[in-house]
Amino acid sequence: MEKIYINGIGNISPQNTFDESIGEKLVKSVDSFFVCQEPQYKQFIQRKLLRRMSRAVRMGLAAAHKSLKEAKDPAIDAIVTGTAWGCVKDTEKFLETIIENNEQYLTPTAFVQSTHNTVAGQIALMHHNNCYNMSYVQGSVSFESALIDAILLFKDGNTQNVLAAGIDEQTDQLKILLKRLTCARESYPMGEGAACFVLSNRKEEFSYAKLAGVKMIYRPKNIRALENHVKSAIDNANITPDQVNLILTGYAPPPFAKSMFPDAQLFNYKQLCGEYPTSTAFAMAIGAKAIQNDEKTKKALGLKHSPNNIIIYNQAENIHHSIIILSKA
Repeated sequence: MEKIYINGIGNISPQNTFDESIGEKLVKSVDSFFVCQEPQYKQFIQRKLLRRMSRAVRMGLAAAHKSLKEAKDPAIDAIVTGTAWGCVKDTEKFLETIIENNEQYLTPTAFVQSTHNTVAGQIALMHHNNCYNMSYVQGSVSFESALIDAILLFKDGNTQNVLAAGIDEQTDQLKILLKRLTCARESYPMGEGAACFVLSNRKEEFSYAKLAGVKMIYRPKNIRALENHVKSAIDNANITPDQVNLILTGYAPPPFAKSMFPDAQLFNYKQLCGEYPTSTAFAMAIGAKAIQNDEKTKKALGLKHSPNNIIIYNQAENIHHSIIILSKA
C-alpha cells in the first residue's frame, strides 16, 4: 500500500459539516429523509453559471473548491468520482422532455447534463484541468471504486495529487419512489451528500489522516470468509486488530466486530447522514477529522480520545461489502 494522505476535505452533508467540523446540534431526519445543508454557492461559482447547474453539480463543485483550498490549491493530476444516482434532477428533466415533446425536437443539452460524469467534468472545466478524469457508477461501492483507482494511479508513480469524490443527490420524485419501494422508513432514513478529498503522496503539516487501505468484497460465502477478507485488509494496512480504535458502520453492526475487534468502539455513522450509495465518503470525512483530533467531531461520535486507526465498513444486502481503513498521518 502506497503512503497516501488526506490533505483536504470538502463535505456537504445533512449536518453542518461544510463551514464547521460538525454542528453543535446534530440534525435529525424528517419524514424518513435527510437533506443536505448547502452553502452559499455564489461564493464559489459565478451567478450566470449557477442558473444552469443542477444541485448535484453545485454540491460537487463547492465540495471540490473547499477541499482544494484546504490543501493549499495543489496541481491536480487526476479527478476520480463515484456516484450511483448521478444527476437525478437533470435525468428527470430529460425524460419529462421526451414525453412532453413526443420524442421530437430534443436538445442535446438536457442529455449531456443528465449523465453521471457531469460533476467530474464540471470540476475539471472550472479548474482548467485536462488530466485523467474518471467517474465510477458501481452502486454501493462507487466511491470505493474511485478510491481504488486513485491508489492505482499513485502506484504508477506519475501522480502526486488526486481529487476523489463521492456524490449522490435526492429529488422529490426520487423520494416518492424510495417510499413506494419501502427503502425509506423512519427507522431507516435515506440521505444524500457530496464529499471531496485531496489525496496526496506527500505528508503535510495540515494532513488529516492516512488512507491505509480500501477493499471491496462481493458475496462472501459466510462470516468466516468475511473475517478473512477483513484480516487481509488490516494486514495490508500494516496494523493489528488491537490497534483499531473505532469502527464506523451502517445501520447493521458488522458480524466480525466482537470477535475481531472486541476493544474497538462502534458508531453508526448513517444516523448522521442517512442511507445512500456513496455514504462512505461522508464517513471517511468525519473519520479523518476525528483522527486529526477535532473536538466537535469526537463529541458527535461519542469519542473521548482521538483514534489512531479507523475501519469504515458498509454493506448492501449482503452482496457488496466494503472496507476503508484510515490511520493517523
